[in-house]
Parts: sequence; C-alpha cells; structure tokens
Amino acid sequence: MARRRQANFGYLLIGLLIVLIAGPIFHDFTHQSLIVVSQVAFSATLIVGIWSLMDSRGWFWTGLALVVAEIICTIISLIRPSPVIETLSMLAALAFCILSLGIALRYVLFDRRMDLNRLIGGICVYLLLGVAIGILNMFIYRFIPDSFSGLPDSTSGSIGMNLLYYSFVTMTTLGYGDITPDGSLARVLAYLAAIAGQFYIAILVGTLVGMYLSQNNPDKE
Repeated sequence: MARRRQANFGYLLIGLLIVLIAGPIFHDFTHQSLIVVSQVAFSATLIVGIWSLMDSRGWFWTGLALVVAEIICTIISLIRPSPVIETLSMLAALAFCILSLGIALRYVLFDRRMDLNRLIGGICVYLLLGVAIGILNMFIYRFIPDSFSGLPDSTSGSIGMNLLYYSFVTMTTLGYGDITPDGSLARVLAYLAAIAGQFYIAILVGTLVGMYLSQNNPDKE
C-alpha cells in the first residue's frame, strides 16, 4: 500500500494523458467514433484515479460510487443515446474530477515531502482543472447551444473533445480563435479559466519546482 501511494500521481498522469492525447490519436488512426474512444478512455481514467488517489475508505467508496454511476450512464448512452443519461454521466464525471482535484491539491499544497511524485501531482492538478472546466463548458453548450462559435456540427460526436481542447487553450491564454465564447456565461467561464490557469502556473508550479531543486541541491547549506 505504501509503495502504491508513493507512485499514485504517476498512474493518474498516465490516465489523464490517455484521455487527452492517446484517445484522439487512436481515433485518427482507427477512425473509430470519437465519442466512443473518449468515453472509454475517460472511464478508464476514473478507475485509475480512484485506485491511485483515494486511500481514505470514505473517499474511496464515494469515488467508487461516482465511477460506477458514470460507467453505467456511459454504457446506456452508447446503446441508447438520451440527453438525460448523458447529463447524468457528465454530472458524475464532474463530481469525480472535483473530488480528485481536491484530494490532489491538498497533497500538493500541504504534504511535507518534496519529491518527484509531488511535482507530478502538480501537473495532475492542472490537467484535472482543465478537464473539469471542459465538462463545465459541455454543460453550457448542452443548455445554451449558441454560447460558442466555431464548433463543428453536433452530429460529428466530437463536441466534447473540441470543448476540452478549447478549455486548455483558454487556460493557457493561447487563444487561437477557432472556437470563441459568445454567451455571457461562456465568457465568464473563459476569463475565470484564463486567470486560474495562469495563476496556477506562475505561483504553484513555480514554487514546487523551486522547492524540489532546493531540497535536492547538494551544495545547499
């Protein structure tokens, strides 16, 4: 158990990278439905997250309930698409992301040890934040479809991945301009995402790297 905890963020990082990178690449080379690929990859990441992060029994069972709910809703929506089921699936995924984000952030901010796992945890927090913002943008699109310009036709099944891409582009303030927020709520979330993304990179990650280098500097006094 101790060994697993020491490497927990490594497992979570691999799961998140599968969703953000391997999923789209797999879709491009196999031409499988992007929504199927992304749903399967995200469900796998939830399982990895609960296995690697939640060592507390209470949080473990809470996370497990959310994972099971998300997987059941995903299976039902793939067999028989339903807006209600898809919304429930997104709610479960968002709740799990927020729960994982809180656990990871608590470790990154308050753990006394400064090691590579903590640095990886800092990366995981940033990626989890981007995924959570992406899901929030999906909610906005579901209930206010005219909130975004530049999205492809909803029948392509790639709305979720495009909004996830848009969320990370906004967090980094890169702003390609291919997808833009038109609605008031979408714009509020856009500038909050930009502030959160830049603040996190500038303050928290910089501090973690500085602490890691200082602790492992053989010439320190």
